[in-house]
Amino acid sequence: MSPRLGRREIMGGAIGLAIGARTAMATDSRCLTVAARAPTLCSAAAVTPEGVLFLGLPRFPGMESSMSVAQVLSDGTLRPFPGKGWNDWKPGDDGTHAFVMVNAIHIFRDGTLWVVDQGAPPGQTPQPGAQKLVQIDPRTGAIRNILRFPPRIMPPGAQFNDLRIHGNFLFVTDSGLGGVIIYDFMTGGMLRRLSGQAVMRNDATHVHRGLGGRILRDDTGRRPQVQSDMLEVDAAGKWFWFSVPAGPLKRIAVNALLDTRRSDASLARDVRVVKDIPTIGGTCIDTHDNIYLSDAEHGRITVLAPDGHEEILVTDPRLISPDALFIDRNRTLYVPCSQIERLAMFNEGHDATEAPFLVLKMHLPPQLGRIPLGGAVEG
Repeated sequence: MSPRLGRREIMGGAIGLAIGARTAMATDSRCLTVAARAPTLCSAAAVTPEGVLFLGLPRFPGMESSMSVAQVLSDGTLRPFPGKGWNDWKPGDDGTHAFVMVNAIHIFRDGTLWVVDQGAPPGQTPQPGAQKLVQIDPRTGAIRNILRFPPRIMPPGAQFNDLRIHGNFLFVTDSGLGGVIIYDFMTGGMLRRLSGQAVMRNDATHVHRGLGGRILRDDTGRRPQVQSDMLEVDAAGKWFWFSVPAGPLKRIAVNALLDTRRSDASLARDVRVVKDIPTIGGTCIDTHDNIYLSDAEHGRITVLAPDGHEEILVTDPRLISPDALFIDRNRTLYVPCSQIERLAMFNEGHDATEAPFLVLKMHLPPQLGRIPLGGAVEG
């Protein structure tokens, strides 16, 4: 793929505004087993090709002393990773070479661990250089790369959320202003796309909800304002999928995003709504282009096929604010149960979170109803 590609992809197929109805078939919850237990809120999990599990532990209010990234040892204990002071940050410290507020972690084809650090606790402004993307060798803990972006790419108010890699390109969403940042590993080129466009922002219709449809709000009635959050790139690198937590799920052709001749307003007209969805905490995609959704309103994981048909993969009472999903090379699905909806800022001022915070896992069946399930998309 080239940043100069101008060929316009046409949205086609059966996916559109009105797509297949959800079925009521659910996998028995006994398929979910505990992969890890964390003492503080865990919102992300990633597994190396060798089977080593890492966790992302964001420092929400009351959890400022938490480690940020942990390796799960064979006996289940957590070890701060990678050491060397990266997990020792505390309020007032310099955050340029330490983790401050880790929002996501991921492992791609080369087996290295990527960490998304928002650089400041919720509601605060990051110090210059504190907001960063960090690539780490999971075997040695060596820092391979630290990416920081200038104000033209990450203007004031922009906030890293999640990332995916496909080929030579890294994609990371901005959940502060709304937008997607694209980095070219070959050239070092940077693009900011769909910046602040309405298609990337939470609208007045879709409301962030928790279990049972409870509207999330703080003790003053203020509701979450999260812009573009979840993202996926399919195995072929054709489609870029994205959503705010409250939905809907949307997509645009990757080639359109990479075409530097296109304006943001022009790109926004190419974005298509794929499906209205309940509030979700995270997504993943498999090699058959199925999108997995962490349904926070119903405590379940659903699978949306390319033709628009949807099945329930698993329902479980432990799925409280299921967050970022990850499929490893053995086709095991990992689900952090973050309990984010129980934080005071989303629970009318009352913190109802309870340790331990679980990461659950299940092996994916070859078929779910009429949907064939694939394996991990590694970029």
